[in-house]
Amino acid sequence: MERFIQFDPISMRHFSTTKWPFPPHNHNHYELIFLHAGNGTHILNNVTAAYQAPAIYLLAPEDQHQFIVKAQTEFSVIKFLPVSLSGHLRDAEEKEWHLLMGELIVNSQLISELLPQTLAMNKLETLFKMMVAEWKEMNEKSNELMVHLLRSILIILKSNILVSSNVTALMTDNLPMQIVHHIHAHIQSPESLTIDSIGAQFSLSGSYLSSLFRKEIGMSLKEYISNYKLKLIKTRLKYSRSLIKEISHDFGFSDISHFNKFVKRHAGVNPKELREKNGQ
Repeated sequence: MERFIQFDPISMRHFSTTKWPFPPHNHNHYELIFLHAGNGTHILNNVTAAYQAPAIYLLAPEDQHQFIVKAQTEFSVIKFLPVSLSGHLRDAEEKEWHLLMGELIVNSQLISELLPQTLAMNKLETLFKMMVAEWKEMNEKSNELMVHLLRSILIILKSNILVSSNVTALMTDNLPMQIVHHIHAHIQSPESLTIDSIGAQFSLSGSYLSSLFRKEIGMSLKEYISNYKLKLIKTRLKYSRSLIKEISHDFGFSDISHFNKFVKRHAGVNPKELREKNGQ
């Protein structure tokens, strides 16, 4: 498997083709891919799915993929390192960007399912075109405007995930899904994820909440919270350079020892070993 290495914080490609010009590969960076026109097949981590433009994909560094083009396809590709998002930010803002990227990677399937004829998709295509124009004008170098455009794209993607989960819950009157959405929105605030707190939020007793959640979701509330939190922690350890104590603090652990015990209990290894295992 070929691996593409990038050192620049942001880089771009824009091209139209009848044949994907790259071998199956992964990378050391994130990729946002917008398809303006065309159709064919996208193979991501050995899973094959048809694509029809307009479409968008978010790829994590270890994702393996390639396109099989059926009808000529126009691609805009943004390749970026996490450092590109956190420059010149206060600690609290940097923390929010780390959480956002974790949420997007964990929910990347929802991103690829964004409906073609939506206002969000139209906004995204406009932002991609603006980035391409700026990239060309700057002689293929990034600048501050491109960073802000990239951040705007990511914020729209996050909003789409939240809207998708909200609409699904409301349209089906699915209370457990509304609870799941609450968990995702407050995953860094342990005080908002206690049974008493969630019960008060949804006007449910603790016992009924626990019983309902287990019946509908297939695991206990505590298990679900731990599993989702662990997914985000793994993503942060794997794809960011944040200190372990910073990650511990961001997820609301009172001290590093409690964080180490949590990761060890659920992942089988401590955070340092987990990061080393993933090549960081």
